[in-house]
Amino acid sequence: MRAMPTFSESKSGLVTLLACAMSLFHIWTGLMGVFPVPIQTGVHLGFTLALVLLVSPSVPPWAGVSGRAAAIAYDLVVTAAALIPLGWRLYNMEYLQTGRFEFVTPATPLEIVLGIAFVLAVLDLCRRQTGWALVLIVVVCLVFPMIPGLPGPFAHRGYTISQQVDAQFMTLAGIFSIPLTASAEYIALFIIFGAFLERSGLGKFMMDFAIGLVGAYRGGPAKVAVISSAMTGTISGSAPANVLTAGVITIPLMIRLGYPPYMAAAIEAAASTGGVIMPPVMGTVAFIMAQYVGIPYSHVAFYAIVPATLYFFGVFLTVHWSALRHDIKGVPKEDMPDWKGALLTKGHLAIPVVVLIWMMVEDRSPGYAAVWAIFAVIAVSFISKETRMGWRDILAALENGAKGTLLVAIATAAAGMIVGIFELTGVGLKFAQMATSVVDSLLLGLIITMIVSIVLGMGVPPSISYIVQVAVTIPMLMVFLKATGMDPKTALIVTHFFVLYFSALAVLTPPDALAAVAAAGIAGSPFLKTALHGTRVAFVAFIIPFMFVYRPGLLLIGTLPEIVEAIVFAILGITVLSVALEGFFLRRLTLIERLIGFVSGFLLVFPTPLGYTVGLGMMALLIALQWWPGLREKAA
Repeated sequence: MRAMPTFSESKSGLVTLLACAMSLFHIWTGLMGVFPVPIQTGVHLGFTLALVLLVSPSVPPWAGVSGRAAAIAYDLVVTAAALIPLGWRLYNMEYLQTGRFEFVTPATPLEIVLGIAFVLAVLDLCRRQTGWALVLIVVVCLVFPMIPGLPGPFAHRGYTISQQVDAQFMTLAGIFSIPLTASAEYIALFIIFGAFLERSGLGKFMMDFAIGLVGAYRGGPAKVAVISSAMTGTISGSAPANVLTAGVITIPLMIRLGYPPYMAAAIEAAASTGGVIMPPVMGTVAFIMAQYVGIPYSHVAFYAIVPATLYFFGVFLTVHWSALRHDIKGVPKEDMPDWKGALLTKGHLAIPVVVLIWMMVEDRSPGYAAVWAIFAVIAVSFISKETRMGWRDILAALENGAKGTLLVAIATAAAGMIVGIFELTGVGLKFAQMATSVVDSLLLGLIITMIVSIVLGMGVPPSISYIVQVAVTIPMLMVFLKATGMDPKTALIVTHFFVLYFSALAVLTPPDALAAVAAAGIAGSPFLKTALHGTRVAFVAFIIPFMFVYRPGLLLIGTLPEIVEAIVFAILGITVLSVALEGFFLRRLTLIERLIGFVSGFLLVFPTPLGYTVGLGMMALLIALQWWPGLREKAA
């Protein structure tokens, strides 16, 4: 007689069932068309809340070792607080849309109780997935409207609990606003697509291909980290996840060939961070940006091509000069994978990515393109017996894809509350007006925006940091750019990309540095040293956003000569800066040569005719000093 399944087995089976159902729901709506926003977001969030409750059970601090019963009771309360209000909202959808006036009709006592319970449940489940950082920010924002009479731009007339419930629960202004809508309509499908690609073996193929492509050269493992991160990071969309995927191979390989552990970890962290800004997926932020900017997703990915390529170009050059300076060899011949064989047996696994890009170029909706790309993964896997996906693989991909959406879905729901508060109080516009009245320099405004973006990005995914700044820093920066006479549409695109870049870099910079934490764990290196060196490796990336503010041609905006000029001088500037940063070109640089390199690089990346002329002249001088030893000795 077969034994009864245990509680753990039953729970695991329920998780698999719900996760597969969630993935199939998104595949169906991506193919056939999404439901109205309240239904699409409600079902998406319902699956998310149920799965988070199952995969991340809570043990209250007061429970102790013998507090299992208290923990179960606590989870039951959270379950009721999450699912009952959501069910009520879905059942009363018609009343919410046509039977009341938003922010005019007072919420009933029942609606207030349900709204408060739902907000608390979402915050608790967000804490389980993302930690305390985002939750504490949301709590501060929720308390803020309840305190009237604050000074300066934070002043407001005060708002009632009823108005808060209206904003966060009853309407599409808070929890169910644009961030969660993007998660429900597009982001979930791309995460599911990534799970199918990973299950098909594309990740290993990309790693073997990268090692075969550049592994044999000087500093080969570091260059492999850059190339593989550019290929896989755009699919995973998460710097820590990319570190844990590619870094387990590249970091030990770098250490074995002579890199200090902290440097190996720093290089992988810097390379993995770039995946968030690399088309076509861009860490799911592109879908949210498309909603806010009001342009097709394919246009967002198009604008991102050059800045993302320049990011990896800068990191690649930095590790190249470092390898030459420290005489780091390439991967030994016996450790080189048969990348040509892998290309023949697994190269077809890249076809779904081509299908995805082609369909979006044809102006298909991102969700529709992602669904057909998922079908393409399954179809092309049958080309080779080695890559063939059976039904178990398909189920595993469906389950992993749904689990992968949980953090993004619950975090976008929580971040939506922040957006709702700023819309309710109008404090974002007031803050922008105050900042522009105090600061009259575009460069100073950009530096302030950079600092705020990095600070707000601590402890949260880049997509969430970006959402918060839609209400905080973007209005301020828009005013600065419009004051320069920049076209409003160009200013809108430039502003959003500027904030996006620094939101992504927040996962690399201390004190938070989630990518560096993951890399340091693999390398066994000190976290802070790893994070600081990772920031140094990606130093050029901190210049690129300033470059495309002053030269929108880097976002492929403008005439062809403007675009070509912007790209050429950006390449020259980044090259010279990377040489000066690492202190090596044809040979080690002297202090004077490094100074010449830094000045030349900065003059080349900021567009002034005099700066171009002087920058090119100093670059030529640096090359001459390196090329002609006699001239170098005279200079010394």
